[in-house]
Amino acid sequence: MLMSPFGEFVWSGWPQTMQSISPTLYQLWFDQPPKPGDMPSFPTSRNKLVYGTNGTAWGWFIDTATVARPFICQALVQNAKNLRPNGRTIDFGQDDTVPISRGPCFVDQPKDVWFVTGIVVENFVSFNCYANGNPTPNYRWYKIGLMSSATGVVPRRTLVEPLNSTTGRISTSGGNLVIQNPIATLDSEYYQCEAYNTFGSILSRTAKIVFGQLETFPKHPRRTRKAWAYQSVTLPCDPPAHSPRDSLIYSFYMRKGLSLEPVVLSARPGVFVSQAQALIGFSEATSQDSGVYVCMITMYQLGSRLSDSPKSPDMPLVVMESNQRTQEPRIYDSFPSIWPSDPIRGHSVRIECFAGGSVQSGPLQYAWRRLDGIAIPSDRLKELNRVIEIPQVQPEDQGVYECSVTDSMGSQAQPRTVSLRIKAVPYFTNMAKDEIVSVGDTVTMVCEAQGIPEPSQFWYRNGIRVSELISTSVLDATRYRLQDGTKDPASLVISNVVAGDSAMFDCLAVNSLGSVSSSGELRVLAFAPTFQKNPMVPVLGMVGQSTVMTCQPEAAPDPVVSWFFQGSPLSPVPSVIDPSTGETTCPSTYCTLPSGNLLIAQLTRMQEGLYECRAQNQFGTASTSAHLTVIDALSISLQPQNIIVDVNSTVIVPCKAIVSSFLDVNYAWFYEDVEIKFDRLDLDARRYDKTQFFRPYDRDFGFLHIINIQLYDAGRYTCEAQTPLSRNRVTAYVLVAGPPGPCAGVEASTIPDTELVMVNWTKGADHLHPILYYIIEAKVADEPWSVVVARLDESPDIEIGQSTNRRTTTIGNLYSNILYHLRVLAANAKGVGEPSRPSRGIITLPKAPTKLVQNVTGGGGKQGTLVVRWEPLPYFEHNGDGFHYILRWRAWEDTEFTEVHVYDPPQVWNSTMVQHTVSLPVERFYKPYEVTIQAVNNQGVGPVTDPVIIMSAARVPTNAPRNQEANQYNGSALLIKWAPPLLSGDEGPLLGYRLIYWRRNEECLGLESDIERFEQGQRRTLYGGDLTSGFIIGLEQDIYYCVAVQAFNTAGDSPPSGFAEQTTYKLWPQSFPTMVQLNSTRYPRTVRVSWIGVQTTLNEEAVLGYRIRYWLVGANYKEAHTDVDVRMRTYGYIQNLEINKRYNLRVYAYSRAGVGKMSSPIVQFQMIPRDQCVPGASWEGPDIHYNLVCSALKMHSSPLTVFLIIVLLLRQL
Repeated sequence: MLMSPFGEFVWSGWPQTMQSISPTLYQLWFDQPPKPGDMPSFPTSRNKLVYGTNGTAWGWFIDTATVARPFICQALVQNAKNLRPNGRTIDFGQDDTVPISRGPCFVDQPKDVWFVTGIVVENFVSFNCYANGNPTPNYRWYKIGLMSSATGVVPRRTLVEPLNSTTGRISTSGGNLVIQNPIATLDSEYYQCEAYNTFGSILSRTAKIVFGQLETFPKHPRRTRKAWAYQSVTLPCDPPAHSPRDSLIYSFYMRKGLSLEPVVLSARPGVFVSQAQALIGFSEATSQDSGVYVCMITMYQLGSRLSDSPKSPDMPLVVMESNQRTQEPRIYDSFPSIWPSDPIRGHSVRIECFAGGSVQSGPLQYAWRRLDGIAIPSDRLKELNRVIEIPQVQPEDQGVYECSVTDSMGSQAQPRTVSLRIKAVPYFTNMAKDEIVSVGDTVTMVCEAQGIPEPSQFWYRNGIRVSELISTSVLDATRYRLQDGTKDPASLVISNVVAGDSAMFDCLAVNSLGSVSSSGELRVLAFAPTFQKNPMVPVLGMVGQSTVMTCQPEAAPDPVVSWFFQGSPLSPVPSVIDPSTGETTCPSTYCTLPSGNLLIAQLTRMQEGLYECRAQNQFGTASTSAHLTVIDALSISLQPQNIIVDVNSTVIVPCKAIVSSFLDVNYAWFYEDVEIKFDRLDLDARRYDKTQFFRPYDRDFGFLHIINIQLYDAGRYTCEAQTPLSRNRVTAYVLVAGPPGPCAGVEASTIPDTELVMVNWTKGADHLHPILYYIIEAKVADEPWSVVVARLDESPDIEIGQSTNRRTTTIGNLYSNILYHLRVLAANAKGVGEPSRPSRGIITLPKAPTKLVQNVTGGGGKQGTLVVRWEPLPYFEHNGDGFHYILRWRAWEDTEFTEVHVYDPPQVWNSTMVQHTVSLPVERFYKPYEVTIQAVNNQGVGPVTDPVIIMSAARVPTNAPRNQEANQYNGSALLIKWAPPLLSGDEGPLLGYRLIYWRRNEECLGLESDIERFEQGQRRTLYGGDLTSGFIIGLEQDIYYCVAVQAFNTAGDSPPSGFAEQTTYKLWPQSFPTMVQLNSTRYPRTVRVSWIGVQTTLNEEAVLGYRIRYWLVGANYKEAHTDVDVRMRTYGYIQNLEINKRYNLRVYAYSRAGVGKMSSPIVQFQMIPRDQCVPGASWEGPDIHYNLVCSALKMHSSPLTVFLIIVLLLRQL
């Protein structure tokens, strides 16, 4: 945080528009941050930002530097052993080989319990109490009555004695107190647990039984509630009598037939259920809200739900139609409302607001604020901002809350406020703690508690009030000074303590809501010094460094420590500690530290030897000793050197230290004093985008490897050799040579009355190699960058002034009237550097078009038109505003051109060309026209294209195709034949034919047939003016079709021909051949194939024959197969097979309707030599069964006997 010149606190490092503190952060502030207007009255000394506590929470505030505040001592790890030791703990003076003896300490304390007759299943309540300690604690229970006095609330205790109870309702077991059949008149007081052992006793916080009551709803039904539509209305739950107050949770249901459906508030933004007022509210009732509602209640107390009560009687709501469709927003008088009405610190609190208003065009907008200006955290706003929900309310949440409501039209309701005030059971802000002291010391025990109302605080010793013990002279009033209090901390000062003062002490804080306690043990010790826990250990030191000999005896009172070296006494002087850094300095060779240890500065071999520490008090003397070994100093033998490397290369920076074999050495590397993290991601992740740093764990351990070093990795690298005794640093610079850095300050401007553009820039870093030349690139709109100057040599001619880094040049090859951005790249011997930031946009000066329109063509279109098409000039070749085309045309025999100005011609579908259609004054069908096109803008005209001959639109064909006939082809296709129509010269060439077909009803002529053609007729278009036949495919089998033929050209379709009718064949064979078998033959490379033929049905065409289809395994089936037609035989031969090649084979039947289904599965076979065949052999593959069929006959025409292996696939292929 920084102070701005006008006195406002801002976040440094953020953009100027974001520096002001967001109001959402005000919840973290105890002071509201000052605004610019506060400057005249804001103290200039309050310029420190402090993070601290106000006793209940932590946050920020602004204060002066002189205010004393709590602090945390921070020191370097290596200096920690030089500081004063921490206070004594409970095990001080005890032998660490036996369990630690201590007084009781609570682990679990009693809590309030709830008892509601008729709802709670158990007929008893139980309070639990558990404490640890050694010896194991025992327990007693007390009834506590809170008595009012002039100084506040005073507890009165009565011992609970189950054995003396006449009713037998009360029992204790361990730390548990059980009360059977609780009675409100007898058992409604507070209860307190006392735990005790031989060290004393402590008291728990108090707890009570909360007696509850819940009656049932009355049986009589509710009256029907009537409301006008578009007005607000509420339905109260009217719960039955109950206690405690605010112990019910309400939910509402709507009756749907015999079932109840919950009212889903998230789906109905205008509906709200209030827990504080026990009602359901409708901001704007509509007819959809009419119905029967039911209220369900649940008892809720002490953080647990007990049980649901019976539902309320039906609550009918009738919404009547109304002409008044709007209402102004209005907050109901009973809102804002707080639930529960008496909030307790640490419990949940709801602040509710509900308003009526129009919600047809949008829900009502609720807003909250605190009148003291403290922001309300956004996560506390619930239920469309109608509710502030504070999960654990605290005193700082107290204040006046204002609710405001605005409808979607901007009308605002009158804001209303409510004051939140809470109560608080006492709680400690400073608790009692164990005090382990020596005989004769003075002890001060302090505790501080807060609560609402303000609590009274009392000190107890072993369960008895200290004030009573002093007043009855059990405690010496001259040594015990007591201050019980309310506003000030409670303190107990005991001077000149003796062993008999050892006891357990409690600080009890009490107000009308209950009491809490905080305990600690006072233990007074007296014993001779001992090193049983902390004997001295051998120490390793290094020449030139400092070391510490530790001496930590336990004694009460604290002993006097003296030091000896090699049996001779030492006279160390006190050390000096810098309070700001924790660094310790020693003005002599030997110094004593605040911790009692011995500091030896600037070690030499002379200090090596045996050191002894002796501790003495009035109860005795003890000593311990250890040997100090001094080794040679740490040194770095192989140091990093300043180097220059190329970008993207691998760099090895050496570092190797010499150290004694007694010590391990570690190496840390720093870049510009920031440590490089080798074992985890660095916070500065940018440094690892491209570059990799690692430290090898081999003989080069300590070296720094930098892989793919970048320009930004150049800088100061430091190697630090680290041992437990010392550190040593050496530094070197790594400079990275590479392409130049980006140029800066690129500026572009046009030169008046020319087509030139001037470009100025500042050259970037040369990265250790001089810049040789520059590249200038330009960008137009969303187009990629393009090079406009490929090489501009660095020379004095482009410098601006002497000894400056500014450069300039002019560019003359840019398009006119175009918005350009320019950038500059510099190049040196290492390559081309990064581009500069783009310049601000400039618009080049306009001029007349210079490009010739390309690819002028045309033709086609409707009758009486001339269609012209061409490739449009790209926008960057328009050269100026007002760009369009001049189109000129004339008939072949005319002498004068007619011209038209064409703006934004439409694009041809699925093409890059554009077109313009000219309506001809005279219908001239398919006549030649001469056409030219010229680009033009506000600056002038461009070049004219050479004349192009384009034919005008042809006339629609007037004659139909002739001699049409339809022929059967197969079960799903017909072959149609025709003769071309007779054409006139102005009809132009035909583009193709259309085959029109539909299912015949009775005949192809007549009204019914025309209806069939209109509803079901289809067309198949065939392109090609010279066609005289074509197929219609995808037809149904054994169906008569009507067929006609139309010709078409660019102008349209001819009249249809006469109608031909024909039927398709029946179905092709639907069955496939079975039992396909292969056998060898006496002929070379020949296989005999046999099968069982197929049977046809009445709706199938008769079989005309069979074909054997085979192909090499792995070959393209559609292109490489061979068919052998055997006519009607059920066997056939395959010849000229290749040896050791595997084939697939299938058999199928065919008819005039087409090809039938093929045999399945596929049969695979292979011809093999005789010596590889084993007669009768077979084996199983993963999904294939192999059979070897061998023949004893020899081949007559081959020196080798060839046999057949049959491979039968068991799966469907």
